[in-house]
Amino acid sequence: MNFEFTGRHIDVTEALKAHVEEHFSKISEIIGADTRPASAHVIMEVERPGSHRSEVVLTWKGETITASSVDGDMYLSLTQTIDKVAKQARKLHDKVIDKSHRGTKTSLVVSEADGSI
Repeated sequence: MNFEFTGRHIDVTEALKAHVEEHFSKISEIIGADTRPASAHVIMEVERPGSHRSEVVLTWKGETITASSVDGDMYLSLTQTIDKVAKQARKLHDKVIDKSHRGTKTSLVVSEADGSI
């Protein structure tokens, strides 16, 4: 996974980068299965003292997933944002699986077996 970090009114430290990468590694079973690597743009911003905003723009499977959150702690804000991205990625992943694994309706299978259509 490719990461790009942007800090607005804050220095993006190695600890913040490690925190983001650690949380994304937890959802790697969802994102990591694709042949094309996903890319994430992480934006961290201090709007005013005590108000930390984080935003993640994830490009994966030709789709763009965006989430943001505001909290008093930057680490907590990043955790909440990544959880939102994980939820959206899971929903997209399940949607793709449902489309590719569509089966025949049960009523059609039963009526063909009986010979009465």
